[in-house]
Amino acid sequence: MKARLAILALALLPLTACATMEPKPCTQEWIDYKSDRILRKFASENRSLINDLRRLADADGDISPLAAMSLMGKSAKIELFANSFNDIVLPELDAAVAQCGTSEEFIPAFTGFLRKEGVSEAALEWVAPIIGLMQDMRNGTAVAEGAPA
Repeated sequence: MKARLAILALALLPLTACATMEPKPCTQEWIDYKSDRILRKFASENRSLINDLRRLADADGDISPLAAMSLMGKSAKIELFANSFNDIVLPELDAAVAQCGTSEEFIPAFTGFLRKEGVSEAALEWVAPIIGLMQDMRNGTAVAEGAPA
């Protein structure tokens, strides 16, 4: 019986390795994987405050005075929450994006993400060149018109 369990465990080992492999960088799946992993960890670490923020508005969308007063007493916790997002989450997301290298690799994956989020094709056609320019400026590769290359 133990031999069968050992054989079964060895047979399933490659499947678990495949399930935990990171997708190919700069693909839509990779962006989803990275952002979900980073944001899920942050959300998990801050679940109680996120739940407090959810309870701030009632079912009709009105601000609950009791919930607002409760949050006012947690101003230091809210400041820490915002600072940790800025100091930890944003740099992790930025580091993940930096792995993509050039905007030519990043833009198709990013526009795919926006498309999945419901952004119209017309809006994507308008915003994609701007995103490309922003990436080039960030990478220091943008050249002003008329400037020597």
